Amino acid sequence: MGPSEQARRLFFALGLSAEDKQHINHWLSRHVSLSKAPTQRRNWHLTLMFLGQVEHTQAQQLIDGARKLVVPHFSTTLDEYDYWPHNGIFHLRPSAPAPGLLNLAGELKTLARQQQIVDQHARYRPHVTLARNLKKPPTVDSPITPLQLEIDHFTLYHSTRDDQGLVYLPLAEFACR
Repeated sequence: MGPSEQARRLFFALGLSAEDKQHINHWLSRHVSLSKAPTQRRNWHLTLMFLGQVEHTQAQQLIDGARKLVVPHFSTTLDEYDYWPHNGIFHLRPSAPAPGLLNLAGELKTLARQQQIVDQHARYRPHVTLARNLKKPPTVDSPITPLQLEIDHFTLYHSTRDDQGLVYLPLAEFACR
């Protein structure tokens, strides 16, 4: 198997605009006390489906399938923060995920299943990870001003590393119609 044939760690997600990241960073730096550094701003995204290790052929089939999906534009609002103690993840989430978001996640789950990729999560919980491996919940002195995301595309990312650490490289982008 050549380098282009090796399995890669992949996931589908909604990227955040520079303005969205600035909004989150402003809140995080002024209103949240973390026991360790937050995740890198360049990596902030709203996960649609984590795929895990995916072979090249499977990835191509996922890309081909995702290109055929008819996904209307939608918006969703990040308006709550939460902390999962079992993995120390501090994150933002929508209090009421938009139907368009849930539909897209469901369609991607079906697409993955067709490639024998099983979702490791019992249910979809949309979120933007801001910090991980925290031993205790952060202190938040003010909730985030709700951030409305206008969704006009979604992306397949490759999770890898560079000299600055973890990085998510876009492999393919899919337009909403």
